[in-house]
Amino acid sequence: MTPTVDTHPTRTRLDWRLLLQWLQADGVISAADAVLVAQRFSAGTSRQHPLIRLAAANLTNLKSGRPLDTEALTEWLAKHIGLGYLRIDPLKVDVGRVADIMSVRYAEMRSALPVRVTPTEVTIATCEPFDTEWKTEIESHTRKTVKIVVSSPLELQRYTTEFFTLAKSIKAAVKSGANNPMASFEQLVELGRSNKQLDANDQGVV
Repeated sequence: MTPTVDTHPTRTRLDWRLLLQWLQADGVISAADAVLVAQRFSAGTSRQHPLIRLAAANLTNLKSGRPLDTEALTEWLAKHIGLGYLRIDPLKVDVGRVADIMSVRYAEMRSALPVRVTPTEVTIATCEPFDTEWKTEIESHTRKTVKIVVSSPLELQRYTTEFFTLAKSIKAAVKSGANNPMASFEQLVELGRSNKQLDANDQGVV
């Protein structure tokens, strides 16, 4: 789908002002709502991702009547800019290969998370679809084509920590001689959801 605004950022981070313009242009919010949110946000600065910040404004989609929470805004953004939207399912991610694509520091810096790896392609989720200078770096490093999808910044924050922690634990388990470190991936995911800090000594992993 072609963006409804003629110009859009290239290799830059998302901005709440531009998102408000697009939401209004798409008929998702009213002009009055856009003005009220702009006035509110202009009163101060925030380090929150603009999608998270807009979700906190308690807006409602004029077309569907549904709340514009972070997930709904992310799905709208993906459709608006013509990229795929992905709600991350940890049971479908080969966590053991995540760290082979990039380091946790790189993932956090780039707001990018590998979610699928095939012999020829790496699918990477991001909440910053215009800040993708890293794409050529990953393609050069992996010798695979990079496919970019858009995911919620909340999910990326959560799963980046969990996936890399679990990947580190899995590799430590393999190195220590564990017979089947992937015997219960559901258990690994549940441990990650507990907000427990896992390490190589965690018996539930090793």
